[in-house]
Amino acid sequence: MSDAATDTRRYATMIRALAEHAIGLAVDASAHRPKPGEVRVSLTGLLPAARRLLGEAVELPEPPPVESVEVFTDGRGQSRPVYRSLAAYLYCRAGGPVFSFNENVGQDVSRRLWSAWHEFARGGDAAEEVDRIVEANGDCLHPQAFDETPDHWTYRELVGIHALQSLIELTGSRDDLSDRPGWRQRLAEITRYHQFHTQPDYTTYQPWGLAAFLSNPETVMFGEQQLHDTQSHLQIEGGVGALLPALLLADAYASLSA
Repeated sequence: MSDAATDTRRYATMIRALAEHAIGLAVDASAHRPKPGEVRVSLTGLLPAARRLLGEAVELPEPPPVESVEVFTDGRGQSRPVYRSLAAYLYCRAGGPVFSFNENVGQDVSRRLWSAWHEFARGGDAAEEVDRIVEANGDCLHPQAFDETPDHWTYRELVGIHALQSLIELTGSRDDLSDRPGWRQRLAEITRYHQFHTQPDYTTYQPWGLAAFLSNPETVMFGEQQLHDTQSHLQIEGGVGALLPALLLADAYASLSA
């Protein structure tokens, strides 16, 4: 076994243990009530999907009503647009059905990449859209707007990196899709950029893109920092902050152990 394969296996073992810990801690402690007529669903419903990604023989619950849900929330009751894509993606990856839903992603590169993943998963072809994104000039995935804070920009970068890694896995594992080596090269460039330019203070305890960083020998230090930040956050915040890390860690484990 090569050194790279040995490292990947070692990281997968570490991630599995941390994911199991986070799943055990995760709670929905939202203090927010839905607005009148608003349909809100907690991502805690995806914990069985996370367990399946870790190899546990558990049943998936009824699929989340992605089309009708207006807001998906994390353990704090907070919501981000990407949570809708994450819910459909993880449920599908754990063996559930592929959802079809339309959303206005605008010019947000990270959301456009997630939309492309769902298009591929439904049997469509979004290769030209992804090509346009990865062929754009610049070392990072998308430029930082003048009025955009570093935290917000970095979050969108990591979410987009996670989506691109997932796209590469999907196109490389299905006979009816064409693997794009250019996407792999671009992902390596983007993760390498963050290895040398993104300060630990700006990384998030939610380990978006973790598998991408640990799969690139040049950027494992960034992935290790993400694991350290996640572990520290779980110790400080406990269950209320464990839900998103639990889901993302389980997904990273599935990627690295495939």
